[in-house]
Amino acid sequence: MGATQYSDNDVDAMADTLAALVAGGMTLQGAQSALAHAPEGLVHAARLTYETRLNLIREIPDPGVLAEIERKRGFWYPGPRREDVIWPTLKARLLQELPETAVAGVDAASSKVIGLGSPPGKEVIRTRGLVLGYVQSGKTTNFMSVVAKAADVGYRLIIVLTGTTENLRTQTQERINEYLIDPCTPHVHPLTSIDADFSATTTADAILNSQALRSIAVVKKNPARLRRLHKWIKTASTTTLQNCPILIIDDEADQASIDVGTSRQSTINGLIRDLLSNPKAAYIAYTATPFANLLIDPSVEQDLYPRDFIVDLPRPENYFGAERIFGQMESADIDDAGLDVVRMMSESEVESVRPPRGKGLLDEWAPDVPEAMDSAIRWFLLATTARRLRAGRVTHSSMLIHTSMLAAAHEKTAEAVVDHLDALSSELANEESAAQVFRTLWDAESDRVDAASFGNRNISFAELLPHLLVTLRETKVIVDNYQSNDRLKYDKEHPQTAIVIGGNTLSRGLTLEGLISSYFVRASSAYDTLLQMGRWFGYRAGYEDLIRIWMSAELKNWFLMLSIVEAEIRQEIKVYEVEGKTPAELPIKIRTHPQMSVTSAAKMRAAVKAQVSYSGRRVQTIMFKENDSNWLRNNIAATRQLFERLISEGHVESELPGSRRGFMEVTASSILSYLESYEIHDAAKSIDKDAIRRYIQKEQAAGDLMRWNVVIMEPLNGEGELNLGLAGKVRLLRRKKMYIPNNEGTANLKAIASTSDRIADLEVGLDLVRQSLGMKASDQLSDRQLLQYRQLRETNRVGLLCIYPIAKESDPSREPASLERIENGRAPLFAADHVIGLCFMFPESRNPKSAVDYVAAPVDAGYLETAEDELRAADELDEAKAIEDEKVKS
Repeated sequence: MGATQYSDNDVDAMADTLAALVAGGMTLQGAQSALAHAPEGLVHAARLTYETRLNLIREIPDPGVLAEIERKRGFWYPGPRREDVIWPTLKARLLQELPETAVAGVDAASSKVIGLGSPPGKEVIRTRGLVLGYVQSGKTTNFMSVVAKAADVGYRLIIVLTGTTENLRTQTQERINEYLIDPCTPHVHPLTSIDADFSATTTADAILNSQALRSIAVVKKNPARLRRLHKWIKTASTTTLQNCPILIIDDEADQASIDVGTSRQSTINGLIRDLLSNPKAAYIAYTATPFANLLIDPSVEQDLYPRDFIVDLPRPENYFGAERIFGQMESADIDDAGLDVVRMMSESEVESVRPPRGKGLLDEWAPDVPEAMDSAIRWFLLATTARRLRAGRVTHSSMLIHTSMLAAAHEKTAEAVVDHLDALSSELANEESAAQVFRTLWDAESDRVDAASFGNRNISFAELLPHLLVTLRETKVIVDNYQSNDRLKYDKEHPQTAIVIGGNTLSRGLTLEGLISSYFVRASSAYDTLLQMGRWFGYRAGYEDLIRIWMSAELKNWFLMLSIVEAEIRQEIKVYEVEGKTPAELPIKIRTHPQMSVTSAAKMRAAVKAQVSYSGRRVQTIMFKENDSNWLRNNIAATRQLFERLISEGHVESELPGSRRGFMEVTASSILSYLESYEIHDAAKSIDKDAIRRYIQKEQAAGDLMRWNVVIMEPLNGEGELNLGLAGKVRLLRRKKMYIPNNEGTANLKAIASTSDRIADLEVGLDLVRQSLGMKASDQLSDRQLLQYRQLRETNRVGLLCIYPIAKESDPSREPASLERIENGRAPLFAADHVIGLCFMFPESRNPKSAVDYVAAPVDAGYLETAEDELRAADELDEAKAIEDEKVKS
């Protein structure tokens, strides 16, 4: 009987039946056999439809994923079915708020995550997965979609673990109520509410034994709450639990969930593992900062290492992340400085707004509003007023002040800000001259970021001024921490204009609606903590030109480094997907930084001593002693000595196949000798001479990096020249430095090498490289792709050293003014002598023992704060509330 005798509806319905049987634990062949009573042609046509759906999901431009090979072969979820209830309801709501293409992306990504987990009908479920999003990028929408599809397909109990504080839990509960629970009330039973975290009421058997009901609990990562939840589940019968698939979504999964040896977090980790000890329990971690999760010991089967899959969600359009704001240190465009929205503050101000540490000192501390904080507050008022004028209405607008984790410090800072706002209000109302300070700030900042470049309307100060006082008087100051009663809450009917002061709750998960101005001095040397502190990441439609961030120069440099670390992790996931690797087989590598930790020392456990490998890396000098003529001349002399040595050994400067000058097949000993005599800036954080030397020596011992190519990176045309002992003088490059106030004597060029320099010693065009890699002519080449191209051509591992001769003046026509800002966040370079920059480009290593040890730089304990005491205090407050809730319910 042919398939043509059946309608599309009949075939689709039978395909849904097949999908349901597979979700119930059957193989596809077994499901087809179970339908032997149905017409053979209909079942055959349905199977073709089902398999087509699987292929469609695979072919959608969906997120990159690092998944278990077996699970990829046995991909079981064909996407939503016609009888589904919860996902179609959520999808309809999302389509009211998001473009259709965005919803299609969420649909594809969530289907991928569901399919990489286990079918709910499987006898035993032990899934461990990780979904990697971006800070403030819509992870909640993705995991709500996963929750909806999991519920439709048969998972009965869904637990969403939120952060460690009640307002983070409440924010997540509100969204899940609005998007999932309230619209699907007949099908979904809430175990928690906006007002109450989990506390036991109805017996577990009565709820979990229902095949038609789906239960959702939104629970803090709090020992008392998790114990209550675990104890409640265990009251269900063995039969109920064997038939109850459980899905745990762990939001902000790198916080509190990982066993770091402290009593509290070991307890939380153990309680999560207790929940996962149920017969059918899947765990999916969500985070934008996966560093700690990727360092969990994968050999401990019961722990939370994502052994089954890692999914990298695509970066949404119009998303403002670290790379967009700070630029990328190793960008293809060496002048890519990101948006010109980051403002520096003096070190003296940084110290003045940090509370003193020591018994009794905080009580006597009386902070004020220093210069940069004053500018940040004034800018918030100006930019909020501009947003109102553009939109023609009042919308949520927020400012972040983040200087400490200590609750008492928040209160004192808030008092100073309230007094400052009162003074500004009085001045604007009574003094005509008060407007001039605002005008100067508005005009200067408007010139630095062009509104029209984002399609936004330019607004003059004359338009702003009549409305500025209204904005100021409507601005609230809110303290948000575990002690505060006046919590941050965004009501759609009553837009907030708020300056929010806080610590842990503001650096983890909490969304600040309409964040426009950030004043940020609290620091951490850990990758994950730093990225999570970036509450300014997210969507800024209609006010892209107005966002501003005030921070220290040190923090800005660290965020610069993080932009490339984050990009590399995502690239690793894509590469492993192509190679069919699994997280359990081949853990993801994380680039290390000599003065930063990948995550906290506790989360790294024994990793006080870390390892760094230069395999496949580009390492360049970007910091130079601008005013130290002896230091600069030493590097010129060292470079001249290198060239003279190579020529004396029989090399000629024309050995490269192309038009560039340079040397081929140089011995490693010559490179090491040059490295010894070349001086690197004391504050350089991304290049370590000793570590590079030891790495090269380890590679040599394995038979690699015996030879190097050296390229002199001259411009095609250049007015300046430098004698480096070659047949003709070397033409000089022009480079501007980063605009970093209070950084006298140091020129930070941010990057001297372009991506294409990876093949500077090869006579090939980029179009040929794209063609060799099967890329389109319009595709942008990454450093990894150029590295891949090199390795297709080379059987031996040859190092590449590019030398950049840089003119001491980036713009000779200008007068020396070392701190004068010019376009794109750059300032003129006026060095005491010409600058020699280096970039070492390493091939991929074949020797796993080449990684070299280093010890992370010590960090002052008073500078990097800990919230453990306050978290314990928050736990005690929550436990008292839980006991009170249970008394009321009983």
